Amino acid sequence: MIQRTEEALKRGLQTEGIDAQIRGREKHLYSIYCKMKNKGLSWSEVWDRYGFRIIVDREDTAYRVLGVVHHLYSPLPGKFKDYIAIPKANGYQSLHTIVIGPEGIPVEVQIRTVMMDQVAEAGIAAHWLYKSGEHHSGSSAYRAREWLRELLEIQSRVGSSVEFLENVKIDLFPDEVYVFTPRGQIRRLPRGSTPVDFAYAVHTDLGNSCVAAKVDRQLVPLRTILQSGQLVEILTAHGA
Repeated sequence: MIQRTEEALKRGLQTEGIDAQIRGREKHLYSIYCKMKNKGLSWSEVWDRYGFRIIVDREDTAYRVLGVVHHLYSPLPGKFKDYIAIPKANGYQSLHTIVIGPEGIPVEVQIRTVMMDQVAEAGIAAHWLYKSGEHHSGSSAYRAREWLRELLEIQSRVGSSVEFLENVKIDLFPDEVYVFTPRGQIRRLPRGSTPVDFAYAVHTDLGNSCVAAKVDRQLVPLRTILQSGQLVEILTAHGA
């Protein structure tokens, strides 16, 4: 059933010159049982016992694929949902249709783009990762994107929500501090750093001539431990 339908879909798409990925699956009996129990459905009311996902590169191609599917198999009235035109609240987008497949068996077909599939599989963060255009390692967008990617990797690895939260807490409180220069630039320093460390991180000459420091516009001892978010200004003297 799965293989026969997949081959028919491939032939239909090839005839129209459409390049697509096709994935077919048969829903597990336990999943069907849970759906029947949770929604109060009978066996005959479960329309997605067999399902196919078709992934394309463009949004307009998704609608062309829908036309091919409906040409091959008769759609069930009232069973088409356009989540591309009207996305779900969580950002999910896809075309859903239920058709009468081989031997009169209902088949659900989902059609979406690669980007929509990333959102469906990994959440809206994946969409942001995909769309963000900055790729310089020093940019704030790049660092935020890398952090989100790490969170997604942690989420896929850990075995429980408690373990995931523990990993996030460690990530949110790293062994580093982030402080600002008077020009608004961000400097990353090891936790426990002082204004002297900050001065040398900016430039060796600044560190060599450092005589005092201001943190958040207040004079502080040079041995003061810096905290994230502080504005640090170094006062210098020639020949210091």
